[in-house]
Amino acid sequence: MPCAITSGYTIDCREAVGGVETIWVIENGNLYDASGNSTVTSASGTVSALNKLSGKKFYKIQVPRGTASTSNAITSSVENGTIFYTHQVMFPINSRSATVRNLINTLAKNRCSFVTKEMDGTYRLFGVEFGLTLETTESGSGTAAGDRNGYMCTFTSQEREDFLVVPANIAATLENNGTA
Repeated sequence: MPCAITSGYTIDCREAVGGVETIWVIENGNLYDASGNSTVTSASGTVSALNKLSGKKFYKIQVPRGTASTSNAITSSVENGTIFYTHQVMFPINSRSATVRNLINTLAKNRCSFVTKEMDGTYRLFGVEFGLTLETTESGSGTAAGDRNGYMCTFTSQEREDFLVVPANIAATLENNGTA
């Protein structure tokens, strides 16, 4: 039996704006309880509860205006009857200090979940099930005085579900320890 189509799409007012304002990151495992059950509850693509392990929180990564982005893509195989979603979060860190170097190395060793606040004011959660991994970084001093001296980080994942929208009241508690 085919999946039921339950709505269409009407073009909205032109109020969209691109870009990412802020990013929060947590180790993906901190969104699962000791039995391996997700502590993120959602319905119809929106988070209704986001709990973290006791003492854990999302860490804020500030990004310069116009430099960070997210993407999500659907990949399907008609031949195999499969579908999956690729999530990508890209952002720069304009520093190559020892502290930033150590942060990048720690992120590289983890599966991460990200919440982004995009320029349209919407919060989105990426990598809730399997987590994003650091795919590549480009780091360097630049050539000219105005070039980036720092990192550009690209995280990707393949998920069974697409990103989730996080309501503002839940997003406001990301940096609190434990329950959101």
